[in-house]
Amino acid sequence: MTMKKIFLLAAFIFMAVTDIYAQEGRNQIYRIWLGSVQYTHRNEKMSTTDAISKVVAGVLTGKTDIQATKYEEDVKNAIIKGLSESHRYRFKNGLAQVDDNTGEGNLVVDVVITNIKAKSENSSLKDKDGKTVVNYRGEVEAMLTLKDAKTGEVVASPTFNGSGLGSSSYSDSDKAVRSAIGRLADRITNWLNKYRPITANIIEGSTAKKDKQKEVYIDLGSREGATEGLHMSVYVIKNIAGREAKSQIGKLRIEAVEGEDISRCKVTSGGKDIKAALDAGETLRAISVE
Repeated sequence: MTMKKIFLLAAFIFMAVTDIYAQEGRNQIYRIWLGSVQYTHRNEKMSTTDAISKVVAGVLTGKTDIQATKYEEDVKNAIIKGLSESHRYRFKNGLAQVDDNTGEGNLVVDVVITNIKAKSENSSLKDKDGKTVVNYRGEVEAMLTLKDAKTGEVVASPTFNGSGLGSSSYSDSDKAVRSAIGRLADRITNWLNKYRPITANIIEGSTAKKDKQKEVYIDLGSREGATEGLHMSVYVIKNIAGREAKSQIGKLRIEAVEGEDISRCKVTSGGKDIKAALDAGETLRAISVE
């Protein structure tokens, strides 16, 4: 084998190893599939245990007597949107296949939608004709069962509600429900981002003012999903008796992604503690919070 061929082979192996590391490293990307989606009867109240039983029964028998509503596709699409927009999961259409499940950490999600409605609210307001103004607040609730795609083991069963404190009320019941559906998607994405956050290390301080750090650089860039505006919490990392301990000291926001493995961040809180930790040579880790 010539030296040129040996060099090309070595370069190929290096690139392959580098690619594997990027895929299986600290911010590994996982696949996520939507499994069964089932709906309870409109007025039926179910416990979490009953909901899980209904999912299992549907999967085993392929039959269900669950009543759909006119919002069925909208809710399903909102769930897909929520699964698609998380940092570390890539949504895959269709059912998971055996060949897809070789990687650890991939998920299949079964869903039971337990509530879709517009709830009228009491109001003392009157319209110009003296009639009471009726406002509605949308409510959409879904329970997700997350299973390991390779083993089938249930890893989490979170429940999400599209309404909540601070949600808007509408004079139109349809708008109220659709607003709640939108919130459902956002809450699923936020949960997945907290379930598997993006992590980075603070590698260098940038600008500082007196005893406060104003900007820092982290070893996270476009290759691992860094985006401008991403908020992260900052932790001091210590090793205690062979175990890792972390203590939060501040927060930051990515201001500019400046390469494949570097971003500049604005310190949004804890500037004094972050500067002191940098000056002391402590290990600082950043973990995404949204």
